[in-house]
Amino acid sequence: MEIQKIIDLILSEPIYLTIVSIFILAFIYSVLKKFFNLLLIVLLCLIGYISYLVYTNQDLPGDSDQLIYPLIDTAKEKAGNMLDGLSK
Repeated sequence: MEIQKIIDLILSEPIYLTIVSIFILAFIYSVLKKFFNLLLIVLLCLIGYISYLVYTNQDLPGDSDQLIYPLIDTAKEKAGNMLDGLSK
């Protein structure tokens, strides 16, 4: 069979179209789930690396004065506010 005949058959029959749609959605879901897990692992490794550099008082890569240090200061401030709120 030619590819065009297969496509026409799938598009003409609602049951085939439903089955193919479910397979495509399941495939997309599994790919996105794996991509999200990979992204989460990379993000955790990056946070661990930055934490190690801050803990050992080493210079952070890049323009850390404008990007990373304000984030660290904001995180410290929010953590302090949360601890103050919990202690009350």
